[in-house]
Amino acid sequence: MSRPVDFVIAGLGNPEEEYATTRHNANAIGLEQGEGAPVFYRRFNLSADVRDIPYTFKYESGSSTVTNSLRIVLMKPLTAMNESGSSIQKVMKNYAVTDSKKLIVVADDLNTQPGILMVQGGGELAAMRGHKGLENIVSVIGTDFVRLGIGRPAENSTPISQWVLSPFTKENREMDLFGYLLQLTTQALENYSIHRDLKQVKKKFARPRKIPNKLTEMNR
Repeated sequence: MSRPVDFVIAGLGNPEEEYATTRHNANAIGLEQGEGAPVFYRRFNLSADVRDIPYTFKYESGSSTVTNSLRIVLMKPLTAMNESGSSIQKVMKNYAVTDSKKLIVVADDLNTQPGILMVQGGGELAAMRGHKGLENIVSVIGTDFVRLGIGRPAENSTPISQWVLSPFTKENREMDLFGYLLQLTTQALENYSIHRDLKQVKKKFARPRKIPNKLTEMNR
């Protein structure tokens, strides 16, 4: 493609197959869900699975319907979680993306309840502490973050490392809440692509909200 890249969207996770459906990979799972989900190509030179796609959507502006198109590079680092920044840096350099505001990272958030979205600017390093992947990215690049709530274990006896590396369950509608959260994330990213206003996205999508009683059943 000849047009410049509008956004690089990175879904963090552990690349090993054994972790594919775990809570820590919520973000990478999100890039693969839904009908017509993109096919990624393994780029060892970039230490990432990558898909470069055109994205066209419509939205209402006043009394008119506007059609917009974007060039988006989706990526999943193949590095260890705490080295994600190096992979993202390679992808940005390969696609000549020099503006860190064109990078959006989707990651799991232990301190946010399932079904809730957290949106943070890259300068808010204090809010990133504890997530080694985000800490590494901020130190290397700095960016905006969309974080998917996965909550904490109900029992204090469950170690955090075990919790985040365990699969989503059907108990307490956890998997269905995750499906709802993916839909919310898509809406938030689309809104950001239109208005480029992080504060507006946070106000509209990343605050406590009533979870719908009827949720689409997720089978994965």
